[in-house]
Amino acid sequence: MNEPRRLHPIAAFIQIIKTVRELIFPLALIFIFGGEEEGKFVSLKYAAFVIALLWTLLSGVLSWYRYTYRIEGGELRIEYGIFVRKRRYIPRERIQTIHVSAGIIQRLFGLVKLQIETAGGGLEAEGVLTAITKAEAERIKSALLVDDWQIDDVSLSYEATMKELVIAASTSGSIGVVLSAAGAFFSQFDELIPYELFFQKFQQFAHLDILIISFIAIFAIFAAWLISIVMMVIKYGHFTVVKNEGDLMISRGLLEKRQFNIPIARIQAIRIAQNPLRQLFGYAAVYVESVGSADAKEDSYSTVLFPLVKVSKINELLSMFVPHYSVPSSFEPLPKRALRRYILRAVFPVIVISLPMIYLFQPWGYLSLLLLVPFLFLGYMRFKDAGFYMMDEHRLSLRYRVFTKMIVLLRKKRIQALERSQSIFQRKQQLATVQFSIQSGLHSKHFKVVDIDETHIDAIKKWYRK
Repeated sequence: MNEPRRLHPIAAFIQIIKTVRELIFPLALIFIFGGEEEGKFVSLKYAAFVIALLWTLLSGVLSWYRYTYRIEGGELRIEYGIFVRKRRYIPRERIQTIHVSAGIIQRLFGLVKLQIETAGGGLEAEGVLTAITKAEAERIKSALLVDDWQIDDVSLSYEATMKELVIAASTSGSIGVVLSAAGAFFSQFDELIPYELFFQKFQQFAHLDILIISFIAIFAIFAAWLISIVMMVIKYGHFTVVKNEGDLMISRGLLEKRQFNIPIARIQAIRIAQNPLRQLFGYAAVYVESVGSADAKEDSYSTVLFPLVKVSKINELLSMFVPHYSVPSSFEPLPKRALRRYILRAVFPVIVISLPMIYLFQPWGYLSLLLLVPFLFLGYMRFKDAGFYMMDEHRLSLRYRVFTKMIVLLRKKRIQALERSQSIFQRKQQLATVQFSIQSGLHSKHFKVVDIDETHIDAIKKWYRK
């Protein structure tokens, strides 16, 4: 593998498609606002289109031809650039994760895309091989993974069932994202949709207007719910986790297969998320926080370890795949004097909104006070769920809630910093806030619990310094 190699020729086509996608917006502006002058055979905008098309085709082919890679001296060496030759050397000691994925184009030709992530990389992978064979990808992984991470015999595996994926999609809350996207899409075509004609058709059924609008709203929500399920299943279909000695190999995707290699030694924390709906049915999602940027499309550089699992089975799975982490059976609760502060923080936005509503829209504005009830309950749940637990001299767990209940499992040697903060009002109540920082992706990630008793924070500080 010391000799320079080129990617599969289909990489040139992939580069052309990528360039075309980037040029769509500027070319659309030229076509919309670029005028035509009389007497000219070809207008400026058509000339720009032809030039852009020719350059796209030429640059795609040249980029593929000039892009070479090889492995030499224990590092991946990439050379690329059409006019300016650039070289990038990636030593295997810096490699955090190696991801293998296969989009629709790659799968048509039996190819894969390999991405190499490092702790100091940018928002994108530091090394990307767009189109190589599966055998070539395995050879590169074998050559670049440190000996301690080598994967020979599969020891453990987990596969999410279709039932779990459907339940995960149904309770993920992504229906709101689908509705927002649909609203943004249809807002671009307000002038083309004949709303007046639509409502005129139903004027003869005026007494059914409310019923019709309600039916349309219910249908839209149901359709968005189905779309969110399909999107989730496509994204996480065939979700599997395989543990091989020091590595976790996570693969998923129906249309675009993606594979992530996460060294267990580089895991910084385990995060368990339960939104209210999943909590009601006893389910949770488990995430891995790792040093490498993992998948930039994931939530804040977190990688999904289990998309949906019964809470009662989390410790059993963690003991199999990441044995140094486990969820404690109980947490140290907050002092009762913190309850008032949690409730005040929860209802304060409602009060700020309700006062002008009451003043401007009497007497209907008083209905806004009904929002106090769910927010009072939210404040109580935030207080009830907040807490911490020092399991031993190496492990600590946090629990808190914004809307989703979070449990964070930390190890002392992975904590980058511990910060204690205290406001004037907290000082009067002998309370304080503790925040832990870990390295996740390119930046630090923070987890905090508000209004812990001062004595407990002193104990946490002693635990951290010991």
